[in-house]
Amino acid sequence: MIFLTMYSLEFTALAPQREQNRMDINIFMTIEEFIFTNLKLIKNTKCNLYRSESYEHPYNLMDGNDPISWSCSESRSLSLLIGKAEDEHKILKDNQINIPRACRVGFVDIRYGGEDEHAIGASHYGADTSTTAKFINRELKKILKEFAHKGVIDCADNEIKSFFWTDAALATEKNWHRFLSRGAKKYTNMNMGYRPLRINQQE
Repeated sequence: MIFLTMYSLEFTALAPQREQNRMDINIFMTIEEFIFTNLKLIKNTKCNLYRSESYEHPYNLMDGNDPISWSCSESRSLSLLIGKAEDEHKILKDNQINIPRACRVGFVDIRYGGEDEHAIGASHYGADTSTTAKFINRELKKILKEFAHKGVIDCADNEIKSFFWTDAALATEKNWHRFLSRGAKKYTNMNMGYRPLRINQQE
């Protein structure tokens, strides 16, 4: 099973919906769609992709056209960033854990939500309010219009219009969770999570 990231994953879709950064985008999609989206995003924006395997590893410039080099990892602290080449000096100088938030301004943080036998986690694109991040976000939304739908409902019947989902994610017939749980909490992935706000209606 491929997991591209995960911070502390003891949250599930059963937890109350937390306030989301308006610049952030969350998508329930498959690993194939995640790779496709990033390849197209890199091509359309002409930005670079950077990868840090863990907190104790530095960021390295990756070949965006070689998904194998950046899409396979089970490290919970894996970090992928997309940004402009002229800003890379801010993040290439030290290990991930020592790069302050201020140095990541202008980069969009990318995380694949993961998948197990019961559920799919939401892939996440976290952006700040910088000009570069806004530009990348706009291009991402253009790409999502090609194959994703907007809006989900949580298990408390709250509409969350900032989340996206795809037909391929729906076809897996798995639960959708904001975060996948692991270890002793993995059983919670069997719980019902989010579901589509509208089916077969492109936003």
